[in-house]
Amino acid sequence: MSKSLYVPVLSIVGVMLLSLSAANATIYTGSLSYTPSYPADTADGLWVSGDKWSTYVVTISWTVTDEDNSYPGFPWKYEYTFGHDGGQAGISHIIIEGSEGITADNIVGLTGASIASIGLQTVQSGNPGMPEDLIGIRFNPPAAGLFSMTWSFFSNRAPVWGDFYAKDGGGQDNTDLAYNYNKDSAGVERGFLDPDGNNTVRDDPDPSVGPSDGSVDYHILRPDSVVPEPVTLSVLAIGALLGLVRWAKR
Repeated sequence: MSKSLYVPVLSIVGVMLLSLSAANATIYTGSLSYTPSYPADTADGLWVSGDKWSTYVVTISWTVTDEDNSYPGFPWKYEYTFGHDGGQAGISHIIIEGSEGITADNIVGLTGASIASIGLQTVQSGNPGMPEDLIGIRFNPPAAGLFSMTWSFFSNRAPVWGDFYAKDGGGQDNTDLAYNYNKDSAGVERGFLDPDGNNTVRDDPDPSVGPSDGSVDYHILRPDSVVPEPVTLSVLAIGALLGLVRWAKR
């Protein structure tokens, strides 16, 4: 085969790899919401309290996907939207649970928010009403007085089920807050829990099943375990390319 055919051969390989990548792309979506009146009932997926937020529709939604390759080595893109339909009590901050050991090195490409801290988030450090301390990422909105915010980031940690907590910009008294929680018709509590009643002991149980659309026991998808380098497809691609080049040299 002449060298003039190398470019078409390489083009074919590129198309094949793009097709494989698209075919293997994963995307998960889900949401939880609260609708007045207070307190939340079995149709709600959020516990909401405070004299403002409890009178509004409050929602958190998420999309987690590995189809965006903007940041090599950080295959998972997490996008969240949290907010309410009212005109008072803007968002102070939102905590998304993370795994033990998560750091700023695990997150790139953040848009729509800033990170206040990563690591242990405690009830006593400005999170009144949070069921218990947790490892997480504390996001601040891009401006004060927002009633809804959408933010996204890329991570090398794969999605698992976990919790979130959000608070308004008011003081400690009568704080407007929200987190994932429901007590079903049988009285079984699910979501962000404090089994022993001690908020400094982190014993909240999260579902261990794999990620999926929707929600599992009123949990959200959040970053956890480190993703191995996806070398399998790369090795196969290189092997196919070398094979075609050898064949072309005949």
